[in-house]
Amino acid sequence: MTQEELIAYFAFIVSVFALMNPLAAVPVYLGLTSDLDSEVRRRIPFKTASSAFLIMVIAFIAGETILNMFSVSIPALRIAGGIVILSMGWSMLQARTSRAKQTAEEAEEATHRQSIAVIPMAIPMTAGPGAISLMVVAASYPNPIEGKIAIIVAVLFVCVLLWLFLKSATRISQLIGQTGMNIVTRIMGLLMLGVGVEFMGKGIGEMFPALLAGTQAAG
Repeated sequence: MTQEELIAYFAFIVSVFALMNPLAAVPVYLGLTSDLDSEVRRRIPFKTASSAFLIMVIAFIAGETILNMFSVSIPALRIAGGIVILSMGWSMLQARTSRAKQTAEEAEEATHRQSIAVIPMAIPMTAGPGAISLMVVAASYPNPIEGKIAIIVAVLFVCVLLWLFLKSATRISQLIGQTGMNIVTRIMGLLMLGVGVEFMGKGIGEMFPALLAGTQAAG
């Protein structure tokens, strides 16, 4: 890889990490599993991480085909995804969970589930609308097979981090406390706002090229 490609790849990993936000899943995981026995709790982190990875890979492989079935263009998805990511990022700047990730009704229903590893922990908590939109857009890039493998490896890396974070949730909570988690959540929210603006900017430029050309001419 060239230096520019390495920088772009690192930026992609950061974007995936910010959108999946494993640290934000820690307090949700602790809350939903507080009444479960230790053996059940021990299995949930791996099942959540593996489910999130599977969802992200499916979105990457089949997402563009699904969009074509519904006649949704990539620029339109960029704009829609940007709006979703901006909404999530704004909520995270206020250190609260966005309703795009989990509504109050879903949180209430989750407390009555025997298994919460897939819903809501994998989807929509970690592999939510923003992360899925990122994978579908990434699939539209003219990547060679090596690039596609690199993208999947990046998602695998973040999902391994998710597994480690959930596995060590109690220790993380004790170590950094609620204030520490709020600080990290706000930092991730700021990154997500940047990703959302980037999504919307590219989508608007692709959907309305004349507008972009006029802006460049005026500059």
